[in-house]
Amino acid sequence: MNENMFPQDPADALDWRALGEPARKHEADPVTMFRDIAVVVAHLPGDTLAITCAGGLARRAGGHLHILQMVAMPVEAPDAWALVPDPALIERFAKIRADAARQAREMQHRMSAMCVQGDVLTLEALCSAPPSMAAAAVRRSDLAVIGRPATTSSDAAIAHAYFAGVLLESGRPVLVVPEGTSARMPPRRAVVGWADTPEASRAAHDALPLLETAEAVDIVVVNAPKDSKDAVEESVEGLATHLRHHGVRAEVTLCSSGRSPVSRALLEQAYRKQAQLIVAGGYGHGRMREWAIGGTTRELFHESSIPVLFAH
Repeated sequence: MNENMFPQDPADALDWRALGEPARKHEADPVTMFRDIAVVVAHLPGDTLAITCAGGLARRAGGHLHILQMVAMPVEAPDAWALVPDPALIERFAKIRADAARQAREMQHRMSAMCVQGDVLTLEALCSAPPSMAAAAVRRSDLAVIGRPATTSSDAAIAHAYFAGVLLESGRPVLVVPEGTSARMPPRRAVVGWADTPEASRAAHDALPLLETAEAVDIVVVNAPKDSKDAVEESVEGLATHLRHHGVRAEVTLCSSGRSPVSRALLEQAYRKQAQLIVAGGYGHGRMREWAIGGTTRELFHESSIPVLFAH
C-alpha cells in the first residue's frame, strides 16, 4: 500500500510526551461573562461615575453597554376639563423630550470616548412606575449598574427606589457604585458577606466573574449562632471550596458585630481588608420589613463607600 495514500497532518499527530500531563487550562478573562451591562441613569449625582464604571467593565469584557435613561413624565391632575389636553403640559412634554434627546447624544459621545460599544435607550414613565420599567429593561442584561448619590437624602431615596425595583423585579445582580468612590473595577480585593441563604448564594455566584480576577477574597460571617456554629462553619467552608474550584483565592473570617448592626461589622471588615467590592445578598428579610425597621441591605446601600454587588 502506498504510504502516502492517507497523508497525516503533523498537527494531528499524538504527542506521547504529553500523556500523563494535566491539560492546560484555557486562560480566559472571567469578566467576559458580562457581555451586556445595563446602567440605570435617573439624572442624579453619581450617574457619571456609574457610567464610567460600567463602561470600563464593558470595554474589558468586549461587550456592550446599555444606558437606560429614565424620564419620569409629569401627570396631569384630573379635573372637569381632563379630556381637553393642557397646552402647557404638551409644551412641558416637548421640552423634557428635547432635553432627553440632547442628554442621550452626550452619553453616546461619552461611550465613544471610552471606546465602548453600546446604545442609549430613553424610557418615558408616564403611567408606569419608573423602577419597574427599568427592571423590565435590565432583564436582557448580565449585570445592572446604579449610581448612589452622596449629596442629599432626597436624591439617595430616588436612587434607592430604582435599586430596590431593579433588584427585586429584574432577576439580575445589581452593582451599586457610590458617588465619589475611588475603588477600581474589577477589584483587587473583595469581601463576600455570607449567610446560608438563597440570596447570599446567588450573590456569590453572580459575582464570580469579578471574584475570579481578584487577588484576594474574604468570606465574612457576622454573628454566627453559637448553637449551630458547626453547621455555619461547614456552610462557609463549603462556599470557600466552591470558590477555590473556580480559581478564587478565598479565605474565611468569622466575626461578631457586638451591639452594632451586621452591616457595620461587614463594612469594618471590608475597610480592614482594603476591599474594593462587597458582595451581599439583598432583601433576605423582605423589602417591607427593611423599609419599616431597617436592615442590612438598606444600610449597605446608604453607608458603603465602596461598590456593593447585590443579588436577590
